[in-house]
Amino acid sequence: MEFTKRTLGDICDEVKGIVQTGPFGSQLHKSDYKDEGIPVVMPKNIIEDKISIEEIARIGKKDVERLSQHKLQKGDIVYGRRGDIGRRALIKGEQAGWLCGTGCIKISLKNASILEPSFLYYYLGQPEIVSWIYNQAIGATMPNLNTSIIRSIPITYPSLTTQKKIAYILSSYDDLIENNTRRIEILEQMAKLVYEEWFVKFRFPGHENVKMVPSDLGEIPKRWKVREVSEILKRFKAGKKYTQDNVLEEGLIPVIDQSEKEILGFHNDIADHSASLKNPIMIFGDHTCKIKILIEPFSVGPNVIPFRSEDYPEIFVFFLIKNLVQTKEYKRHWNELQAKRVVLPDVPLAMDFVNVVNPLFKQITLLEHKNQNLRKTRDLLLPKLISGEIDVSDLDIHIRNGVQES
Repeated sequence: MEFTKRTLGDICDEVKGIVQTGPFGSQLHKSDYKDEGIPVVMPKNIIEDKISIEEIARIGKKDVERLSQHKLQKGDIVYGRRGDIGRRALIKGEQAGWLCGTGCIKISLKNASILEPSFLYYYLGQPEIVSWIYNQAIGATMPNLNTSIIRSIPITYPSLTTQKKIAYILSSYDDLIENNTRRIEILEQMAKLVYEEWFVKFRFPGHENVKMVPSDLGEIPKRWKVREVSEILKRFKAGKKYTQDNVLEEGLIPVIDQSEKEILGFHNDIADHSASLKNPIMIFGDHTCKIKILIEPFSVGPNVIPFRSEDYPEIFVFFLIKNLVQTKEYKRHWNELQAKRVVLPDVPLAMDFVNVVNPLFKQITLLEHKNQNLRKTRDLLLPKLISGEIDVSDLDIHIRNGVQES
């Protein structure tokens, strides 16, 4: 395999592309945002190297046209400028026309005559490139990206045909991960609907024979209770302190963090928390409000709080406290969560609920394991494919209309 080495800026100039920051705050005000309209991609929307539309800001068409130079097109790559500067997202066809928001940088190649955009997306995800970007970033406490750093990234690339083959192989893993993720979301939604039917609408089995009585939180079924969350939770000590500096890329015990990626790394020592299917343990991200049930041994990263219910089954408590507090600002939220008042049924009814939704959670766990293995395989292949250690130039892969289909 033959390779060419150039900077990203040189390639952008040749294909009439651009590396550009999003609009300044003075160009896009808080008052410009609307409940409906064109999505604006902010750094917080780049999750697991994809665009998440959850809580995405929107603006009207007039503002989009006013800021038309910041429109995104299919194949663009968007970076967050501050903090976790290694995260990036590839813009898909259905996202074309969205806006690159304040705090982001877009790479727009304009055409794929030199670099296939999806190949560049994977290339930029290599650990050595991510490290290079961090080493160049400005700011001791909060890394900052600028267009000069992005333009200076060294790109070593094979022929366009080989690029497309590499991107096709890697994107096949991402497609499987995305399909599994959608299945997980459907299963979680099914369990949530059962929870809401029983414990929010109070249409649980036998509800016809139960009288409603007044309470601090409105009418509730007779013999149900109103309690503070703190009364039903037992917090555990975090255990050994793990950070990005003392975890492994592979290992026996996962270290859970509060980000969307969920796993900070691994270690091979004794797990700090011995979760199992019979004795699950929950975690709460003190800053992000992330809540998750774990059924395998684990340790935790910074600001992750492990806890268990005192009286109620964990799957019931998961739905009870999920979204009770949400991240509106960067602060600690555990005390806020504990102070919330909730309606509690009797324990046998909560157990009946768990028996109904347990099969769904078993499927969710299986799919999460599959995704972990797919990510691991993809990440192992990534540098080997791009470096040519695994040569795919002669591989018989017929790619129609490129690899970036949507």
